Amino acid sequence: MIISDLVKIPNTYNITTEYIESELKKCDIMSPLRWSLVHTNSDNLTISIAYEK
Repeated sequence: MIISDLVKIPNTYNITTEYIESELKKCDIMSPLRWSLVHTNSDNLTISIAYEK
């Protein structure tokens, strides 16, 4: 089953692909099909993600 979700991760102001993917792994999302950064604020980044469950 493919799941689409929004995930919030802490904003570090030094946003890299590696940082986002490591934070997604902390949420037990090991192999995302796709992700995109959809919103930022001073505290969080909101990531739209699709993955298989």
